[in-house]
Amino acid sequence: MKEKSIIILCMLIAVMSAMAETRQFSARVISASDSSPVEFATVKLMQPDSVMISATLTDADGIFNFDATIYNGMYLTISSLGCKNLDIALPCDSVIYLENSNELSEVVVRGSKKYVKGTSRGLQISMEDNPVSKLGNAMDAIKQLPMIDSSNGGISVFGHGTPIIYVNNRLVRSMSELSTLSAEDISNVEIITNPPSKYGADVSSVILIRTKKLNEGIHTVAAGNISASEEWSESAEVSLNYHTEGGLTFFGDFSYGFSNFKQNRHYSELFFSENTTNPAYYTDTYAKARSRSQSLMADGGLNYDFGKNSVGFKYTFHRTPKSHYTGLAESTTDYRQTEDVIASLSDLYTQYSMHHINTFGNFVLPGEIVLRIDADYVKSLNSSNSKVDENESENVVVNSNASNGNLWSGKLVLSKNIHNMELEAGTDVSYTHNTQDYMGRSTANPDFIKPETDNVKQNLYAGFISFDWNPNKKWNLYGGLRLESTKTDFRQSDVYQEDLSKSYTDLLPNLGVSFNSPIQMTLYYRASISRPGYQSLDNTFVYVTPTLWETGNPELRSTLRHKIGLNLYYKKFILQSSFTRSKRNVASIYRHDSYDGINLIQPINLPDYNSFQFVAIQRFDFGFWHPTLQGVLYFQNLKYGTPIRKYNKPLYTLSMNNRFDIPGGFYSYLNIFGLGTGNQDVLYSNGSWQASVTLNKSWKNWTFTLSANDIFNTWRQKFDTVTNTVDYSSDIKGGSRSISLSIRYTLNAAKGKYKGKVSRQDEIDRL
Repeated sequence: MKEKSIIILCMLIAVMSAMAETRQFSARVISASDSSPVEFATVKLMQPDSVMISATLTDADGIFNFDATIYNGMYLTISSLGCKNLDIALPCDSVIYLENSNELSEVVVRGSKKYVKGTSRGLQISMEDNPVSKLGNAMDAIKQLPMIDSSNGGISVFGHGTPIIYVNNRLVRSMSELSTLSAEDISNVEIITNPPSKYGADVSSVILIRTKKLNEGIHTVAAGNISASEEWSESAEVSLNYHTEGGLTFFGDFSYGFSNFKQNRHYSELFFSENTTNPAYYTDTYAKARSRSQSLMADGGLNYDFGKNSVGFKYTFHRTPKSHYTGLAESTTDYRQTEDVIASLSDLYTQYSMHHINTFGNFVLPGEIVLRIDADYVKSLNSSNSKVDENESENVVVNSNASNGNLWSGKLVLSKNIHNMELEAGTDVSYTHNTQDYMGRSTANPDFIKPETDNVKQNLYAGFISFDWNPNKKWNLYGGLRLESTKTDFRQSDVYQEDLSKSYTDLLPNLGVSFNSPIQMTLYYRASISRPGYQSLDNTFVYVTPTLWETGNPELRSTLRHKIGLNLYYKKFILQSSFTRSKRNVASIYRHDSYDGINLIQPINLPDYNSFQFVAIQRFDFGFWHPTLQGVLYFQNLKYGTPIRKYNKPLYTLSMNNRFDIPGGFYSYLNIFGLGTGNQDVLYSNGSWQASVTLNKSWKNWTFTLSANDIFNTWRQKFDTVTNTVDYSSDIKGGSRSISLSIRYTLNAAKGKYKGKVSRQDEIDRL
């Protein structure tokens, strides 16, 4: 009997040993409301019978660690002041969300909340109780965030260009989508200025928008905007979502816009002979431009979340049914050896449509490996028809261009969290087919414009791997490697062009290290590549003035950049500095064609050159006044042209964003932006400035926003380009001064959002 008892005991020990696993594990506790770390949360390791084994506290980053033997049925109990207690079974996810509790709703805490936090790759801004979340839609809110430049009406990141934008891991294809997203539904926004390998080779900055937890039921947002400048413009958006308790979400969005503008334009062309300082001849053009355009966007799809897995499908349709540009110009020129005054009337009609199908799957595999799959099909159609009638010379120029693009792409990513390291590896492939048919004629020179058909096919293959390691709360090390290979088949009028059908293989590494105590410092290196759009590869001609034509360049090559950066964050001060080596950068230059007696503007690959950039941001809080000062200083050492010229004048931009908290729930914003003088590639800015003001008020489910842009009517687009033997300058006024009123109604604010990602955004943009 005793021997049997010993055998049974040994068997039980063996079974328990098989069920147990001794290892160290860690996780991060963050707030479900704003995704900020929960510091000093109590984490208890519990037995299945609710007996506590050990306990610990989360650090400043919300991270906790345990080194213990784990049995089946064990769980964690997590508690923190102001949050609901949470019991979670083991093994657990690497990130754990705590929901806020309403038990402290009557406690008033006075002070200045820290909304902005520096990260190793950029900034993270909490939108929970942030006044900018009252602005109505996501577009208006993002424009008021630090590091954002909205001087041109869109969204740009200071010193890092136009970003790609994701909402809950889904790429935003149209800015109208941000108009249908309520700012109060956003949990946090992350601005990445040093993107990892998974975002693509040509991405210079990323904005990640994360929304709050979904609520069950129907969610509706309707908004309208009317704007008055030299012309009237209006737009309307509607968003509908239905989310079930079982994890199924149906959604649809629709937006319509009618935009107009008027501008006064002055173009000056000076033509020089080599080694002379006096122009051989000139052309001065004064024009009145007017544009009217309609646009619409509609999408629909579904998400289904089951356990830790999710799948989804989305169809998006973009359409510009009609866009009409007219220009009435008068040019004075002596290029015919006598001074002539040529009046011209231009008409340009364009249409655009795009069908985009995206599907995704997100699955948790054994071993807590996450598999992400995205697939896309895109079909785009572009057409333009233009006519220019030169009254004096009786020359009529007619152009028509039709572009048809197709894209098939797919992306697969595997990710795994091992202790304090996040690992990712993946691959994406794409096939692009773009056809452009061009027809044109000029009565003055019938042989100058010839019909042509460009047929371009491209296969692209890429693989990447990346890591992000936090050995402790002070240090962070991240990096990755991306390999891209492209093969192009280029045919002109059905004739294979061997010199234009090229293949490239690029190896693009990135590496960074960050230290935080108390100043956060990040040092990084990143290689990136960008490819010219298909419109830039056109070998067709477009009329600009009687002596200036615009054309593309089929021989363009991709641009390669090597960047080394050092970022510093201390309290409310940010300094980003970088050195970039640009190889084959693409820029538009001017040259004189003596055979046809015209000037040409054409994109080319510039010689290799270096550039330095500094971005500085300082935020303040003075009671009800919250100013933010931002500045960019840019240097380059470019030399180009025949004769060779230096383009090395420093370029700077300055801005001051001010928020005023007014009693009664009103918020006012006064933004001042200045563009200085200096060079960027071969372009020289003559400088300009503008000021805008916004007044915002929320009442129940309604949000009212009144905005006035360029209130002093000071903004000018004044640029010079001096290349080869041509000095070209432009001065454009108009289209910037406006006043607008937006009204938004929100029913059941927290919306279900599509979680899909676009697998090859760079190829879609090229279409």
